[in-house]
Amino acid sequence: MRQELKPIIKIQDLSKKYNKKTVVDNINLEIPESCFAFLGPNGAGKTTTFLMLIGLVKPSIGTAYVLGKEISKNLTDILNKIGFLPENVGFYSSFTGRDFLELIISLRGNRKEKKELTENILNWSGLQNEYWDKKIRTYSRGMRQRLGIAQAFAGNPKLVFLDEPLSSIDPLGREDLIKKIREKRKGGITIIISSHIVSEIEQLADYVAIIDNGKIKKSGPILALAQILGYKECEINRVSHKSNLSINEVFGLFCLKKDLFLDKPKILSEKIIFSTENPEKVKTFLKDYQDFNLGPLSGTLSKLYKKIIEENIYEKKRQN
Repeated sequence: MRQELKPIIKIQDLSKKYNKKTVVDNINLEIPESCFAFLGPNGAGKTTTFLMLIGLVKPSIGTAYVLGKEISKNLTDILNKIGFLPENVGFYSSFTGRDFLELIISLRGNRKEKKELTENILNWSGLQNEYWDKKIRTYSRGMRQRLGIAQAFAGNPKLVFLDEPLSSIDPLGREDLIKKIREKRKGGITIIISSHIVSEIEQLADYVAIIDNGKIKKSGPILALAQILGYKECEINRVSHKSNLSINEVFGLFCLKKDLFLDKPKILSEKIIFSTENPEKVKTFLKDYQDFNLGPLSGTLSKLYKKIIEENIYEKKRQN
């Protein structure tokens, strides 16, 4: 029997109005320990939902539980255990990158280990060593974004919120940070992402909530949503290099499991491409091959997103 993941966030009837405009409309959602994404167009309500979940915006009605505790009654305790990257991150510009991260780590209760933890997270972030002790005012936008991501993960919080995390990052830098964020998820940190860039979410998230006009249109595991909406094509790709097993060797073993696929698998660009109606069985097969990951075929989330958003636009027109 499949074990249900325990929700790390539980949202109940959450709404927010500014004057007479409803920007978040009666959201009910459970978020498991995972990499979970809120995906939607600009102005859909993603950032407002984020700000309510970390206590920076008070809901008009409804509530949410984060790490098992109700936000309105346990905000200080919750904030000590989470990290947050706002969409437009700000810094004390007179601080150096090292000074800033040492401050964040101290505030999260790691004063004794702050020097070691600071150097570790600076190394992880990809910020060049020569800038660690320079004033943040001298940093480029991309460097500031890397520092912002570093402070969100500094001190090993249990839960991290990232609002448009890869904005201001060049294409090569995005690929690097996607790998680094995946590493943090594999290390046990739950990551909640807000973005309108489908390709980034597809590479990072296991679960998604598609939000538009303040309402959740669809939510769940991306793989399951793809299956429900008729997208059966999947891919197996390498996500780490802890073993010497090649994609060709995995391909040979996979082809022996004929009950797992609908058509003959093929290798394309270092990925195993196939169609299946049994993604959970494929995941079970891959448990012995931790360097490899199963997901929908690249581009599937874009198709899902387009279909769901277009259905919402059609429904609004029909009601009007």
